[in-house]
Amino acid sequence: GKTTTVLRLLALLQGLQGPEDPLRIRLAAPTGKAAARLNASVSGALDRLGLETLPDGDALRRNLPAEVVTVHRLLGARPDTRHFRHGARNPLAVDVLVVDEASMIDLELMASLIEAVPRTARLILLGDRDQLASVEAGAVLGELCHRAAGGHYTPSTAQWLEAVTGMTVPQAMQDANGQALDQHIVMLRESHRFGADSGIGRLAAAVNAGEASSGAGGDDAVLQSVLAGSEDPALVKLAVDGRTDTPEDEAVGYSGYLQGLRAARPAPAVPRAAWEDWARDVLAAHGRFQLLCAVRRGPWGLETLNRRIAAALQARGLLEADAGRSGGSEGHGPWFEGRPVIVTRNDDALGLINGDIGIALAVPAWLARGEPEAGADVHEDGEPPVLRVAFLAGDDRVRWVLPNRLEAVETAFALTVHKAQGSEFEHVALVLPEVDSPILTRELAYTAITRASRWFSLLEPRAGTLAAASQRQIRRSGGLRGWLRDFP
Repeated sequence: GKTTTVLRLLALLQGLQGPEDPLRIRLAAPTGKAAARLNASVSGALDRLGLETLPDGDALRRNLPAEVVTVHRLLGARPDTRHFRHGARNPLAVDVLVVDEASMIDLELMASLIEAVPRTARLILLGDRDQLASVEAGAVLGELCHRAAGGHYTPSTAQWLEAVTGMTVPQAMQDANGQALDQHIVMLRESHRFGADSGIGRLAAAVNAGEASSGAGGDDAVLQSVLAGSEDPALVKLAVDGRTDTPEDEAVGYSGYLQGLRAARPAPAVPRAAWEDWARDVLAAHGRFQLLCAVRRGPWGLETLNRRIAAALQARGLLEADAGRSGGSEGHGPWFEGRPVIVTRNDDALGLINGDIGIALAVPAWLARGEPEAGADVHEDGEPPVLRVAFLAGDDRVRWVLPNRLEAVETAFALTVHKAQGSEFEHVALVLPEVDSPILTRELAYTAITRASRWFSLLEPRAGTLAAASQRQIRRSGGLRGWLRDFP
């Protein structure tokens, strides 16, 4: 819902500006993965807006942005320094800047962003304040929006909103003593990823409210009632000791993309476009399911799970023989077809961003060499296929990368919850460790649950771990909330 809402706002601003002098609008997100998701959402939402029915609708559509970049690329990141090309002395050439997944932006980066935005421009921040905050210092969006649930709109704001929209602000959300910042915050209260009454919606709400262990029937009564008694059982499934009730014909985990990889492989001599379509389909199939974990080490941590998953897929004949040895975090371990990897550091030379997902695929040698099409004599010399790692570029093109050029990647059968922020998957399986830990928090559990759109599976080696996590809330501040109390 937020993408459509913001595009409607941008269309309104652009329409008021007129086609002769279009606004300079930019879209950005903190990570490459979040940028790619927003890019896909924008493309779909633009088609649904129905701008062609409006006067100058074609011009309006052309003037709305379709490209999303990372915040670092927008600001002009420079190697070996934390400073950017754009700042107070060299501001961005924008009239409107929209930044998605703002909960992932730390205090330092947000300060750099604010400095680079011209004082005459509009800045729109989007995000979920209840998700995990940024890895580095501060919880900027959470502090900016900590009063959002109550509205706190002044009577004058309520009157203005009614005059321009015809909508009445509920009395409970009006506050004669509302702060200036309150008047610039809107809270979207209906999820379009999943319904509030669905299993996933109710589970996320229970965890976010800290209700998971407040039931009279036991420490995790509320949580178990949501998981086991959902009226929409296809959405939430509890998996314990490796068992799951999710229908295998609909949610097939990682076997789905590996089976499709083999079944739909093009013939060696077909045009390059067919190979790129195949790679896009494999990447999309892989992205439908994701296993998430809370920790990196230990029997239920990322490194062990990556090895165990690779070995299990190898045992089923879905991966080649040495795949089980390379399931860890190393980027230079044995490469094999089907290996998914996540980029862990920006690589300007390759055009890859931290968070980009790629899959190793066996392709004809002519394609690996970068030749536009297969030649007539390409296969007469018996050239074997070679491995290349397929990534999706921002414009939906496939980028083929030689494996040994990837210096900062990790196997990605399992991802940490932090790495999954800004992503959406049809089916998410969350694996919690067998030992309770301070890092298991309400925000981490809520973020993992809300990555799923259709199914959520929970693996708890020790029962009650999720319930305990829902009672543990992150408390940190960069001092922003105190300063905001004096905001004019």
